[in-house]
Amino acid sequence: MSGKITEKIPYGFMKHEKYDIVIMDSEKMESVKLMFSLCLDGMSLGQIKSVIESQGVEYPAKYKKDKIVGWSLAEIRKILSDPIYGNERYSVIAKEELEIAKRMLTLNTRVVGKHMEISALVGIAVCKECGSFLVEKSVSTRARRYLYYMCGKNKKGKGCATHKIAVKELNKKALEEMRKEIGDIEVLCCKDLTRKIAIKYLKYVSVDCVGNIEVVWNT
Repeated sequence: MSGKITEKIPYGFMKHEKYDIVIMDSEKMESVKLMFSLCLDGMSLGQIKSVIESQGVEYPAKYKKDKIVGWSLAEIRKILSDPIYGNERYSVIAKEELEIAKRMLTLNTRVVGKHMEISALVGIAVCKECGSFLVEKSVSTRARRYLYYMCGKNKKGKGCATHKIAVKELNKKALEEMRKEIGDIEVLCCKDLTRKIAIKYLKYVSVDCVGNIEVVWNT
């Protein structure tokens, strides 16, 4: 964003003190980065709202008719969907991260558990049969917990075949493909696929009903 102000200023930017132009507000932009980080980690909009408010991130219009107002889920969603933050000019987030964040908003994820972790390929892996994103499913057997990726459409009971693949298995297959195609030392030295590396290199991983995969790379 540059030049004269012609529209509403997005959160994280501000009007220059002397000139009729918009510049970055470094403090607020750190809050934007936090929101994207939480979204990419699998937090729901409600969870993101709780975290940023607990850390004292104030809503832009804190007071409305002398009444204190807080963040709305709609405002957080708007920020996480705005392409301005993926603009290379500002280096707020990578364009790949913006794309995954936008996908995450459609999945209605909500991380649970002590570690607040989400599997590496959520928002990246898609069902080859119907095109829906794969989502996590947790299964507990004999006091042990197993994680699977399964078709989001099937999980909602809206059709597609009932098939799932273990998170560790699919992550391993994706990492093996990355090692074949990408000579980056970061990938070659990676023992287990991390979410950071998956987002950086993988645009989509298409998975069929028997676990075969096809990879579309970020370019």
